[in-house]
Parts: sequence; C-alpha cells; structure tokens
Amino acid sequence: MRIKVRPEAREELLQFLRRADCQAEAEDDSTVVVSIPAALGEEQARMEVDLYLKAWQASHPDVELEVEAHLLDTPRSRVTDEGSTAD
Repeated sequence: MRIKVRPEAREELLQFLRRADCQAEAEDDSTVVVSIPAALGEEQARMEVDLYLKAWQASHPDVELEVEAHLLDTPRSRVTDEGSTAD
C-alpha cells in the first residue's frame, strides 16, 4: 500500500510504522510504501494501516491534519467463483 505524506513528515512516519512492525520504505519524497507481514489478508492490512495512520496523526497534534498523511487507493482484487454454477 502507498501512503501520501508531506515530505517534511515522511521520515517520522516511516519510523512510526517500523516501530509498529510494518515494512515501510520511502518511494519518493512524499510517498511511503507499507506492508503488514503479519496480516491475514489485504483487507486486514488496509484496516491496520488506516489505524496506524490515525494513531500517528493523533500523536502529532501540532501537525495540520489536512492531508498530512493518507492512504492512496490501491486496486482490490475481485475474486469470483465462476466454477460453482448449479446444474
């Protein structure tokens, strides 16, 4: 998953996510790529990252919350069970 963040807050966010046992790397000056190795699936990982972002923003009351960090949309896989048709 990718998180858009202001460049001046990127390193602090990276450290926070790493302390939370996330794999987090800077993609560029304003984008962080994060994964949750212990998550049981993509949906759980998305929920955890969202909670971590909310916790990080709550712990930084001096930082303006207007798009300080937000999760970028990532395509979700849509798996359909086409093989289970009733005859």
